[in-house]
Amino acid sequence: MSLPPRLIPLVHFLEDVLDRMGLKHAFGGALANNYWGVVRATQDVDLLVLLPALRAQEFADALNGAGFAQKGAGDAFHPVEVGPMLEEIREQKLFTAYRDGIKAEFFVPHIPLQDAILRRAVPLPFEGRLIPITTAEDLILLKMAFHRDKDLRDVRGILAVQKGRLDLAYLRAGAAKILERPAEAELVRWIRDYATGAGG
Repeated sequence: MSLPPRLIPLVHFLEDVLDRMGLKHAFGGALANNYWGVVRATQDVDLLVLLPALRAQEFADALNGAGFAQKGAGDAFHPVEVGPMLEEIREQKLFTAYRDGIKAEFFVPHIPLQDAILRRAVPLPFEGRLIPITTAEDLILLKMAFHRDKDLRDVRGILAVQKGRLDLAYLRAGAAKILERPAEAELVRWIRDYATGAGG
């Protein structure tokens, strides 16, 4: 797969830390999209992590040891601190850290779909190792829920590239459970047009 060279060691480090800590996780965002759909450039890393509060200090120490930092007031960078990290997680359901100008966003599960993402993530090859990647179906559902223009382009790309390989029953059932009616209808239409062929 295609990924900017400066992101590769960041992904390796994060996988090392999360694997060593035994934390369930799945890489998503553009990294996952590039496995399943039309490859697009990215300058950051998104991943879903089940991070117990009791292990937050251990995680912060690992990030600091690898040169990560948080943004504070006035966009000034400072070492990762547990208090601000947990506060950001409580307020935004994610935590953001930076290393060498690269942003890593750590989402924490707070909706059933994210629990499914962690449970269904698949190990895929990445630069000589296996890392857990969000499935194509779960990535589609997540992007339909976000419903940003770039996400909708990604969804159409995944449906077209993965034609004949997607679990369409899972997609339709998931759409009925989690999407607003207009978004559900949109996805059902795209499944017909891109993933099965007109009238499929």
